[in-house]
Amino acid sequence: EEVLAGTIKHGKYVKVTTWLADDSILATAAADGSVQIHKITLGMEPGDTKVEKLQSLQLSGPVEAMCFVRKQLCCYARDTPHLSFFNMEEEYAQTKLNLNKGVNGSANFDEHVSYCVMDMSVSPKDDKYLALATDTSRNIILEWETGRQVRNLYGHNNDGYSNPKLAWSCNGQYLIGNTQEASSACVWDIASSSIENRLAGHTNLVRDIYSSPSTDTLVTTSFDKQTKIWMSPAP
Repeated sequence: EEVLAGTIKHGKYVKVTTWLADDSILATAAADGSVQIHKITLGMEPGDTKVEKLQSLQLSGPVEAMCFVRKQLCCYARDTPHLSFFNMEEEYAQTKLNLNKGVNGSANFDEHVSYCVMDMSVSPKDDKYLALATDTSRNIILEWETGRQVRNLYGHNNDGYSNPKLAWSCNGQYLIGNTQEASSACVWDIASSSIENRLAGHTNLVRDIYSSPSTDTLVTTSFDKQTKIWMSPAP
């Protein structure tokens, strides 16, 4: 039986959602650059659940990726050279993080980046790093407070027609991501920046990835109409 507790509407189709579980806050973002943030209060009965709008935001382009980092919402809008952070404890004040800082922390071109961020995920336990999946066969790990890129991960293939996804292992030592060239998921050892394992089992491209924050459990979904559950995906 379907139970509908509330509806959140945008002007165009919704591209990404993210959930701040500790505070029961849901953020949704659409192709028109709109972002809506709601507080979800669960009741004893479905009809008692409340959906309260906290804030509406407008970015300059379609929002491709988004996640909560502590008490901030981080968003990437297509064709922008920065990440946008909205601080929920300071009336959603916006700060921008330049994506051109590079591994040495020095800024290069301020108004252009050669890639789009298609997915992002914050590191478990310490929330110190952001992993960014791009459409140029490159995954980036950066310190979100400084913008310094600490790792660039290669060895897979994702271009502008792909659907890059990634997830951290629960201990933060590995990053798991998909590739459009094979029906497998790549497992990078972050310390060495190398692919240590490839999870083979699907018969078509991996569509999405979820990693448990508390156990060594990974879930992958694929265009082969299957969902697979992996234990200890790291080598």
